[in-house]
Amino acid sequence: MTISRRLVLATALMGATLPAWASAATPAAIGAEVDRVVNASIAAGETPGLQVAIFKDGKPLLVKSYGTASLELKTPVTNDGVFLIGSVTKQFTAAALLQLRDEGRLSMDDKLAKYYPDYPRAADITIRQMLHHTSGLHNYTADAPVMAEGAMTRTTDEWVQAFAKMPVTQDFEPGAKWDYSNTAYFLLGGIVEKVEGKPLATVLKARFFDPLGMTRTALDDEGEIVPGRVAGYDASAPGKFRNARLISLTFPGGAGAMRSTASDLARWNAALFGGKVLKPASLAEMTTPGKLSNGQLSSTGMPKVDGLRGEYGYALALSDVQGHQKIAHGGGIPGFNSSLSEFPKDHITVAVIANAIGKDAGAGKVAAKIERIAIGLPPEK
Repeated sequence: MTISRRLVLATALMGATLPAWASAATPAAIGAEVDRVVNASIAAGETPGLQVAIFKDGKPLLVKSYGTASLELKTPVTNDGVFLIGSVTKQFTAAALLQLRDEGRLSMDDKLAKYYPDYPRAADITIRQMLHHTSGLHNYTADAPVMAEGAMTRTTDEWVQAFAKMPVTQDFEPGAKWDYSNTAYFLLGGIVEKVEGKPLATVLKARFFDPLGMTRTALDDEGEIVPGRVAGYDASAPGKFRNARLISLTFPGGAGAMRSTASDLARWNAALFGGKVLKPASLAEMTTPGKLSNGQLSSTGMPKVDGLRGEYGYALALSDVQGHQKIAHGGGIPGFNSSLSEFPKDHITVAVIANAIGKDAGAGKVAAKIERIAIGLPPEK
């Protein structure tokens, strides 16, 4: 349920003649180069298997699967294979809240106390701050005792009660800083449930998955029999895989419990950035950098990673790759790692999902390489 804060540094263009995929950018050339980098990633032990979807102008340019869906059964990944996607879930929770706001059923300035009056500091925290990760709510996935209970199946309200009992529930004053909080988005999923009077799974299915034809996507239930469900693996090092530790999907909830495919995620981006999900003003709000209480951009209150900072909207990270605007989010959950990126000025979507997560394993490295191929940049040196 994590997102990388590291942004891609600008690098010098290669002096040598660019390969065919960069100059011609035909689907065949792009496909050949994607094959090369993905097969190298699998050979390096970064993941047993991978799905890739690249859309151009909202239409498939490349949808392809690689490697192994189950190391025990030795079955291949297919384009219909279903993966957990972790924190990419958050943008669906955010979009549902924006729709509810546009329907007049809530306000982004509502206090958490309106929905969870007994949660610590609830009267001081707004929905907007929670969406921007400026609420200061302590991240429950950083609490060892709570994480030890992750395999337990509980209702949303029961998990909220457990989070409220953590020794630390607030890391800083609301609006003072930026720090990633799964707690905030779990609570936001609970707010959607309270406003709708329905489970989040039902809300997302009715609002998004069914209308957009996302037939392989759902808020997951680990006990459900799902055709094509891919096995997930935790890695201690490249190629050192173990079956992922078990968690209940009630545990990540609106912060990271969805399952999907790369093509369904690319279809989602095509709809979201194509104006089929939100009103133009609401999409603009979702992709606008957050601000702290002092009026400064939230990036000024972000922890530095190698001296780099980016901006963050509602469940979307905002950055730049050598002059190419990028709007993206990643996801990590036991056994799986995902990346969904939009390059709006290039009209390019790139979705990558891996069935592994761990040290030097997952979708991160290869996704960055695939993105550069898709937008016509040379490989990083």
